[in-house]
Amino acid sequence: MKITSTVKLKDYMVEQLDEQYNYLYVEKENMTDEIKAETDIFVTYGGDLTDGEAAQFENLKWVHVMSAGIDEIPKDIFDKALVTNSTGIHKIPMTEYAVGILMQYYKNFTKLHEAQKNNEWIKYSRSEELYGKEAHILGTGSIGSHLAKALQVFGVKTVGYNTNGRSIEGFDQTYEIGKLNEQVQSADIMVNILPSTPGTTNFLETETFKLMKDEAVFLNIGRGTVMTDEVLLEVLEEKYIAQVLSDVFNEEPLPEDSPLYNYDNLTITPHCSAKTRMYNVRAFDIFIYNLARMNNESDMQNVIDYNKGY
Repeated sequence: MKITSTVKLKDYMVEQLDEQYNYLYVEKENMTDEIKAETDIFVTYGGDLTDGEAAQFENLKWVHVMSAGIDEIPKDIFDKALVTNSTGIHKIPMTEYAVGILMQYYKNFTKLHEAQKNNEWIKYSRSEELYGKEAHILGTGSIGSHLAKALQVFGVKTVGYNTNGRSIEGFDQTYEIGKLNEQVQSADIMVNILPSTPGTTNFLETETFKLMKDEAVFLNIGRGTVMTDEVLLEVLEEKYIAQVLSDVFNEEPLPEDSPLYNYDNLTITPHCSAKTRMYNVRAFDIFIYNLARMNNESDMQNVIDYNKGY
């Protein structure tokens, strides 16, 4: 069985696969028609398959995405092969990122560091507590639940939103996501962790932010597609809330001339909330787990339903 990967794996991972399989690492631009035709299992980050390409993978049985996002996988690939992703690997780094950037904002660490660089001793710097705040989290999956539990440690009330309002561990309350505007008035923090699906694209509109507290914060670590650039710019320009903290955008990387760089009430990070040295280690563990069970789909983790988008 031939495993082809456009993801460069660590040496120990390659050695593990070489023991039982015909493994090949190849950069996407060097993947020939012959390689595609011989591939049984394809390992990818998800962005290197194109519409109509499935026909060239004559023997393809399974595609494993070494990330959570599967929105770039063409439908004809789903029609031809089983697709799994690496959902679950992001909950630790993204929770740490979310707590960290919220702490940076509320404790004003950036200003304090700037003062240090200028040899200044600031007598007073704005500082707030997470304790007693209310966080509304859009998406109650592995990341949302893990983040909710972490925020509860700081005394934060956690409110979650999902497709049907089902109760999820880590949340004090949960609602059906269509009821967001009915509940968001009490939010001090709103966090988006929704995946990119037809149902979540452009989901957030200006009305939601107008309903929020003036001092509220919005953190986006899901997908930039949850709102249009026009909505984001209006939120920033009109200052409906105090601060937007965003790791994701509709256009990535942001061009140098993007107007978003000009807003003090926007904190930009370059889609890095999940990126640590453990990223591929955790994703590979899921791949190996599924590889041992690929003859029994029901025992595999993270099998994707194309119609649901996850």
